[in-house]
Amino acid sequence: MAARERISGQRIGMMLTGFLMITLIGVFATYASPIPGMRGVIVEAQLAQAAASGDAGTMRAALVATKPLLGINGQKTLATLSPDPAGMARAAVVLNHATLQASNLVSYRIRLMVIVIGILAAAFGIAVLGIRDSGPMNPVAVPPEATKP
Repeated sequence: MAARERISGQRIGMMLTGFLMITLIGVFATYASPIPGMRGVIVEAQLAQAAASGDAGTMRAALVATKPLLGINGQKTLATLSPDPAGMARAAVVLNHATLQASNLVSYRIRLMVIVIGILAAAFGIAVLGIRDSGPMNPVAVPPEATKP
């Protein structure tokens, strides 16, 4: 049976450095994930246009378009708003708050995903380094005269 090759600390360190640096870059990249924020900006622009138009039907349609982006509390608040410029301003504030919370949640989940995948990839890489079997180890040759008393 072949003896297992000992994994050197340098190889493990290189593997960990490679995967964990990529993980660190991914974590910092999550601070730039503006997905919910961009949706909020688009709907907020629609709210502003509807408020500027002064038409109650347009304002009602803008409030309905805002509803899917809000949580339960935001939807309850939105249901109490009237289709007038003051109601549209309040809807924009509610939307801004909900968008900020959604952005934070998305960023947190992406960070968690990147960290978990990076750590698992590093562990997998170390496991792959240790799988390889080597041939039998050659003992160090001791000259016969060194063993004579």
